[in-house]
This record gives sequence, structure tokens and C-alpha cells, in this order.
Amino acid sequence: MSTFTRAQALGAAAAVGLAAPLLTHCTVAAGGIDSADVTSLGNELALERAAVKAYTDAAATGIVSASVLAVLNGFLADHSAHRDALIAAFTSAGRQAPEDVAPLDTPPLHAEIDVLGFAYTIERMLADVHLAPVATYRNRDYAKTAASILGVETTHVALLAEALRRNPAYPSSFVAA
Repeated sequence: MSTFTRAQALGAAAAVGLAAPLLTHCTVAAGGIDSADVTSLGNELALERAAVKAYTDAAATGIVSASVLAVLNGFLADHSAHRDALIAAFTSAGRQAPEDVAPLDTPPLHAEIDVLGFAYTIERMLADVHLAPVATYRNRDYAKTAASILGVETTHVALLAEALRRNPAYPSSFVAA
């Protein structure tokens, strides 16, 4: 019966720990895509698709003023571009982009303020879904894409917060040490 010393076990664990990221990197470099990256990209894409649908539906209600409609259409154009960029990320990895659309609980939309409030909720969700994977993407190009989209989403949040008089947009966003 063979036994291992504690030092041998720790050494083996350290070797496996050091080798695992290299093996994952080799898989990604060989044309594969990390499964966690696939999940994150898919989540981002599904919510961008939901945003496109939500903005399209909100614009069709006819309850928003021309100036708000212009802003909503601008946001819709941004989300369409984000969707296309995320689809391109899948395509560049040789994968088919999933067709999922994230489910959204659409509140009753009776007035312009309801549409703006719903848009604010969507934009906060989008900011969260794009922020979450930035630090963990193995493929740093995906991280750059997510961070780039994140900047647009937080701008949308700030604009909607101002329109709704919800200042600051992120009440606990600044923490002093």
C-alpha cells in the first residue's frame, strides 16, 4: 500500500492548481470557449434581447410623448447594437448564439411615468448583468465588450433616474473607506 506524506499531497494539489488555468487557457486558445464565458455571454444576450422587445413594445403603446419616444428609440438602437455585438462574440468563437430572451415582469403601462419606471428597472438589470462577469471572463475581449456595454447601460440608468427624479441613480454606489 502506497502512502503519501502531507508535503507530497500539498505539492500535488499545488501542481494541479497551477496547471488547471493553463489547461483552460489552452482549450480557449485552441478555438474553444470557456463554459463560464458561454453562460455569461448567453445571460447578457438574453437580457439585451428582452430589452429590445420591451422598448419596442413600450414605444408601440402610444402613451409616451414625442421627446420620450425619441429617447426610448435611442435606447432601443443601443440595445440592438449590444445584441449584435454579443452575437458576434459567439460567432467569432465558432458557436451559434442562443436564441433565448430573458423573461421580464412587465408592469401595467398606463402612463409615460410607468414606461420610464419600467425602463429604469430594465437598465439597472442590464447594468448588473454586464458588470457581473467582467472580472471573470477568461477571454478578455469578452470582458472589454461587457465593460463597454456597461458604460452605456449606466448612462441609461442615470438619464432615467434624472427623468424620474431618483437621485442618485445608485443610492449606495459610493462607499468611503
